[in-house]
Order: sequence, then C-alpha cells, then structure tokens
Amino acid sequence: MQIDLIATAIALLTFFAISGLMAISLNLEYGLAGIPNFGKALFVSIGAYVAGWTYTRLLPRLHGTEALDPCGLSLGQALQMRSEILRTFPLEALGNFAITLLIAAAIGGAVGWLASYPALRLKEEWYLALVLLVGSEILRIVVRGYDPLICGTNGLSGIAQPFAWVGTLTGSPRVAALSFLGFALLLLAAVYLYAERLVRSPFGRLLKAVRENPDVAQELGKNVPRIRAGVMFIGSAIAAISGVLFAVNLGYVSTNDYAVALTLDVWVMVVLGGIGNHRGALLGAAIVTLLDRVTAITAIRLDMLGSEFEFNYVRFILFGVILLLMLRYRREGLLPEPVRTTGAHEVLAAQDGGRI
Repeated sequence: MQIDLIATAIALLTFFAISGLMAISLNLEYGLAGIPNFGKALFVSIGAYVAGWTYTRLLPRLHGTEALDPCGLSLGQALQMRSEILRTFPLEALGNFAITLLIAAAIGGAVGWLASYPALRLKEEWYLALVLLVGSEILRIVVRGYDPLICGTNGLSGIAQPFAWVGTLTGSPRVAALSFLGFALLLLAAVYLYAERLVRSPFGRLLKAVRENPDVAQELGKNVPRIRAGVMFIGSAIAAISGVLFAVNLGYVSTNDYAVALTLDVWVMVVLGGIGNHRGALLGAAIVTLLDRVTAITAIRLDMLGSEFEFNYVRFILFGVILLLMLRYRREGLLPEPVRTTGAHEVLAAQDGGRI
C-alpha cells in the first residue's frame, strides 16, 4: 500500500485542528471550572447535525432553488445538486458555511447552558456529568431513528468542506484541502488565544476560585451555578463549531461518529496533555490524533494482509491504559497548569520594590 505523505500530513493536521477545538472546550469546562462534562459528544454532534440540516435545506435556497428531500426518492438528485453548488458557487458555499457555524455555536451554547444550569444548582457537580452522558446517547438514538434530519441509520453524504470550489478552479483537490486546513488552524489559533485571555481575565480567576472551593465562592456572594453555566455556554459553543468542521471534513454525517467513544477521546487529550493548561490540551490533541490515525492505518494494512485480528479495538485499550497511567502517576498531565496566569504578581513586586 502506497502512502501519500503530503495528503496524510494534511489529513493529520486537519484532524488535529478539529480535535484541538474539542480539547480546549473541555479544558475550559473541566480544567478551568471543574465541570466534569461527560457529554462532549453531545455538543460536537449538534454542530454536525446542524451542518446536515443547513447543507440540505439552506444551501439550495441560498442558490435560489427549491430544497429537495435528501433521504427519499430524490436522494440522488439532492446529492448532485448540493455537490454542484459547493463545487462551482463560492459565495453560496462560504455563506452557507458561515451561517452553519453561527447556528451551531448558538444552539450548542444554549443547550450547554440549559442542560447545566439546573444540574449545577446541586452540590454534586457529577450529577451534571451523568445528565450530559445520558443526554448524549438520547440525542444520538433519537436522530438515528428520525429519518428527515440526516437520513437515520443511513447517514447523510455530500456535506463537502466550504473550499471545494477552490479545487474546481485550480484543478487540484489538494489545494482545496490545504485551504480548509488553513482555515481550521486559524480558527484553532483564534480559540486558543481567546481561551488564554479568558484564563488571565477576572472571570478566569473567578472560575478557578469556583473550581477550588465553590462553597467559599458562594459565601463571598458569587452566583456559582450561573458562573459555571456561563463557561458551559462557551465550551459547548466551541464544541459545536468543532462538530461542523468534523462533519464537513469527513463529508458525511452519521450518528455512529458521535458515540461515547468520542467523549473518551477528548478526555484522554485533556488528561494526557495537562488539566487546566491549554497548551497541554493541544499537546494531548496532537498525540491522540497521531495515535488514532496510526491505529486506523495499521488496521487497514492488517486487513489487506488477510489478518483476522481486529486492530481497531486496540485504540480503546491504549487510551484506557493512558488514562489509568496518567491518573495514577501524573495527574497534572504532561504540561501541568501554570501556577501564575496573571501579571498581577509582577506589578505588585514592582510596586513593592521587588520584595514579592
């Protein structure tokens, strides 16, 4: 089997950018605010399902044509129509993608806030973890059984990335893939910078105070449930955006991609890289992405050689072992959370003659 190294590198970096968004979103919630979100797949899937809806219902209308049923007898015609629009009409493709990101962020954030606010009023925040875990599976099962959204168990294809028209103009699909990779990396950089500024802001310090001792924060007059719901809104919106990128990168939306295993992957990224450290979250995303691709390629290679060994399940064993080892021997992760995340210490030291 011949491997195209350039195409493999583009695919790896694209998956890293998408995984990095998921890792930062969880790190904001758990690493910064101490909220154990075990329903991360729920919010990622919201972005994917929104993409499935906009690409089949909104995109044709932006082009001035009637939307066809993407799942019934007109399935082939609908697929051909949206593929043609995405390949040849840049304004419609980019406009639909931008609207999809906005809708996904709004719905993901709203669901995160609504799901978390009642649960976080209880003292045991792990109740929220169970609510989100169950909610993730409930949504997946409902969408799987509801054909009009993403064609049920069959899934929805033809959800191309928004720069497919670049490949048509240049005659090279690789240029289109590079364009999408560039956008994904720029979006990851923007989210990372935003998360870093949030950590160093008064709100970020308040989140850490709530994480360390919510009872003290409550006694000091802080509305702990509302504060945690606020960071859940932010993290859930970022996760939904990553879900849009995940769907258009694959070109296919299926409920099978948003099971509990996806949540486990994101948790491994954060625990491995460093809880509370966004650079650590990115490092964890890079390692997990590389391991995931290596195991996938190895499984394909073994299958081509006629092996009966199902190597795909090795990744779950490997990630489980990584979690156990990190929690046992290095709970702070490969890149621990910085002790100081504000310049206030240096300012006070300068004012006090360097004695602090």
